[in-house]
Amino acid sequence: MRVFVFVIAMLVATTVSAQQLDLKSLGKIAEKAKSKTEINMDESTIKSSTSSLNRKKGDEVIAKKTIEGLKGFYLRAYEFAEKGAYKLDDLKPLFDQLKEPNWKPILRNKEHDDQNEIWVHMRNGEPDGMVLISAESKEVVVMNGIGVTRLEDLMALGKMDPLK
Repeated sequence: MRVFVFVIAMLVATTVSAQQLDLKSLGKIAEKAKSKTEINMDESTIKSSTSSLNRKKGDEVIAKKTIEGLKGFYLRAYEFAEKGAYKLDDLKPLFDQLKEPNWKPILRNKEHDDQNEIWVHMRNGEPDGMVLISAESKEVVVMNGIGVTRLEDLMALGKMDPLK
């Protein structure tokens, strides 16, 4: 189970990934949150955390192979006590970073006051980065993954037994 949870957390936003976004601008939102989760895993942290995976156990072999190209994983999740605790404009510095020509939106959904977007960073015609931004009335989640993960490895992860 620990392997499954670890790998899924690492890969939720990282089928592919790129340059790290500057997430400092989210500090203003964090101050208003009733609860927050922040994960900062650079390449060395990821490598050291995967070193304990067993090369002989099937699921752990898949997990290790899947995340070996991962260069970083950064998550910010903020929950608010009430609607209106933050404004969508508070995310403008983050969205401004995505105006660079290598960032391409692959999903944009705006419904009422909720906005969800997935952006892919392209380098030499190949995806090398992904960012997910989910801004809902009482919650904000931003995930930025850096590195490349092969699609067939992700499919194999989906077949892993989370109860092992």
